[in-house]
Amino acid sequence: MKKLQKINENSNLIQNKIINDELIKNFIGDKSIKNYLGWINLPEKITNINKKFIAIKNKIDEENIENVIFIGMGGSIESAKTILGLSQNNKTINIFYLDSIKFSYIKSLEEKISIEKSIFIFCSKSGRTIETKTLENYFTKKLFVKTKNIIKISDVKQKKDKKYFMYINSEGNIGGRYSSLSEYGILSAYLAGYNMEEFGKYAIMMKQKCLSNNSSNPAIELAGFLMSCYKNNLRIINIVSSTKTFNFSLWLEQLISESLGKKNQGFLPIVNEITKLDNPKLTNRIFLIIDPDEKTNIYAKELLENNIPVKVINFAKNKSSISGEFFKWQMVVSILGKLMNINPFDQPNVEKSKNLTKKYLVEEKLIEPDYDDLTSMELDEKISCVVILDYSDNSEKSQNYIKNIQMLIYNKHGKSCIVLEAPRYLHSIGQLFKSGIKNVAYIFIENSYILDENSKYYELSKILHAQALSEYDIMKKIAKRVLRLRV
Repeated sequence: MKKLQKINENSNLIQNKIINDELIKNFIGDKSIKNYLGWINLPEKITNINKKFIAIKNKIDEENIENVIFIGMGGSIESAKTILGLSQNNKTINIFYLDSIKFSYIKSLEEKISIEKSIFIFCSKSGRTIETKTLENYFTKKLFVKTKNIIKISDVKQKKDKKYFMYINSEGNIGGRYSSLSEYGILSAYLAGYNMEEFGKYAIMMKQKCLSNNSSNPAIELAGFLMSCYKNNLRIINIVSSTKTFNFSLWLEQLISESLGKKNQGFLPIVNEITKLDNPKLTNRIFLIIDPDEKTNIYAKELLENNIPVKVINFAKNKSSISGEFFKWQMVVSILGKLMNINPFDQPNVEKSKNLTKKYLVEEKLIEPDYDDLTSMELDEKISCVVILDYSDNSEKSQNYIKNIQMLIYNKHGKSCIVLEAPRYLHSIGQLFKSGIKNVAYIFIENSYILDENSKYYELSKILHAQALSEYDIMKKIAKRVLRLRV
């Protein structure tokens, strides 16, 4: 138990340093990052933001709308996914989200909804997100979605556009992963039937706690614990969640990895990995147990008994309290960024991938690299984890192939092997891979998802293929172990 004792002692020292140095006050007053700090003032604005959406609710009621579909990537939609995951089934309206250009997901959505009875909400802070723009084009031109049933949320300032039912301008001084309490998160809570007065109150209460400069500040306590683990070379965070809190874990994955994965620093978050307590590789982990039930409480106890650091994150019974959790974790990560001497609000390596994808899309003749053989992958002791980047078609064949690789790597090499799905991971954890963690091996999984040019899904598949090529090109230059496999 000496390791845990050391971590806890160091955690207390770090917390005291945060308080004595008035770190929170100083970073809020830092003029160099003032354009990123709009999220701090959002709790008090929730009620006013909510008023923007009354016309949407009226439209749903008057036109007997049955479905609402949120479409976006990364920070523009992760909070909405979290909010919808925590809500009970709305008896009056079905709410879906789409954050993929894989045709399997799009086809599945098409089978569930009536286009004429649906509202589509396209979320893109920049207004230039290639996946979101392409999906808007797909639904309007291929499925003939009427623009009067389209809502757009963007930071791009635009005069009222009569083309759409509503064009919502969001504040521009808030990064995507910090936008949970802005229009991107609030609209989903409003439509899912949350008590918006309570939603706002929980956010304000948590803000008051997180701005206090004392040991009762939950953000300081969490930041101290995680920083202590980090200084003890524990750089992998296993996040254990229930079905209900799974999307919150994905939101947290992006917040932690994209904010702190810079300058060869940062944590690697792993969501719901199946691990064994006797796995020696667990010794380099931290475990976050999100809103535990009886089973996960027992698991947390067993981890602690095995000298593995654990932090249990309890949620209030009221689902509206998620607004406070959003604010708390945004403050935690901001404090960690300050302690690590990095800017937790930018993502300098993400644009490189986007630009290379565009280059591949306009090239007439692509020279593709050869596919590899799995047996050619060498995994030495320095490799802490293997990451499968899934660009496949999500067929049963593809998924079984991936599962077999996972089991092979786990059983033969005793290493974790996690699966991240494209293109989602590009907007969540991609920054970490390109500039943060270094001791990771990568396996690209692809298959024949480039469809016939006459297919209505062709443009979507073409983009996914270009993303796979650009990412492989980048990762080959910066990672020690990279394979490209074909199902």
